[in-house]
Amino acid sequence: MKYTVKATYTTSLKVDVEAKDINEAHQIAKDMQLSQFEQVKDSGVLKLFEIEVSNANFTDEQLAFIKAYSTNVAVADDYVVKAFVLSDDHDEFYKDHSDTYSGLADARGVWEDAKRFFTKEK
Repeated sequence: MKYTVKATYTTSLKVDVEAKDINEAHQIAKDMQLSQFEQVKDSGVLKLFEIEVSNANFTDEQLAFIKAYSTNVAVADDYVVKAFVLSDDHDEFYKDHSDTYSGLADARGVWEDAKRFFTKEK
């Protein structure tokens, strides 16, 4: 299973400026280009803030269903919809998500019927 991990990386920078007071030093630094600053050694901080199942795990059709559900129904969060789509055992899924299962199952049924009707029309 692939996951998408989002993170921020914060580092501290420094620069020496010549100024008559702290306010002027602030303004001079504010007007400088980022490239004029130097990184403070060992100041980087990595923070992970979101981990989700990667879209690389889904077919285009599955992604279309997830997007359609999110756009038109959106009772369940995307991570729950993704878990539903990847679930091989809907009884097991129901145990953890009984509050959203019937809506997801109904939406999936509508999706499958629409595909069948579309195929018959051609």
